[in-house]
Amino acid sequence: MGCDIHVMVEAHRYADETGKWYNADNWRYNPYYSGENGEPEIQVKPIYTRRNYELFSFLADIRNYGGNPSLGFDRGFPKDADKHTATEYTRWGVDAHTPGYATLAELKEKASAIRRVKRSGYVLKSHIAQFKETGQTPTSWCQTVGGLDADRYEWLEWEDEVHCFDELITALDERKREVFWLLPNKDDGSLDADIRIVFWFDN
Repeated sequence: MGCDIHVMVEAHRYADETGKWYNADNWRYNPYYSGENGEPEIQVKPIYTRRNYELFSFLADIRNYGGNPSLGFDRGFPKDADKHTATEYTRWGVDAHTPGYATLAELKEKASAIRRVKRSGYVLKSHIAQFKETGQTPTSWCQTVGGLDADRYEWLEWEDEVHCFDELITALDERKREVFWLLPNKDDGSLDADIRIVFWFDN
């Protein structure tokens, strides 16, 4: 069974002294809403939806097949979350697990300290031969194999550059500039601690 991440965005959107976090997601009408089927009328258009187990392993030690160090962002659902974020999390009920949160500043700091990542899995033998000959690392692998094609695969362990944070950080950077009305050339990173993701997983 696969595992998916649910990511919501919050920001210190106003220059007040309350320290309150406000939901900063984009929302849209749900075409499947009928009022009777349990679907919400308005739903989040998330900034990130990919099933990237490497990212999951660093964020919260989820599906950590490579034995990567967890960054410890699985620190529970934030008590100061916006009501809209909390409602969406609650809607998932018992299916939601391993919640956490991280500011953009924290993500950038932790990601910049990780230079290499451990990977392991069953890889096509032809790709393994290419890896040994040219150093080109595999781009696809799986944790189990079976059936008639099983003999085409072989277990491999290797290290590679880390890029699993790139898409999430880029998306959160873009949302930050939308929320705070920043031009890219005026974004000095000083507001990175004022925007965060709140996340959880479901299997």
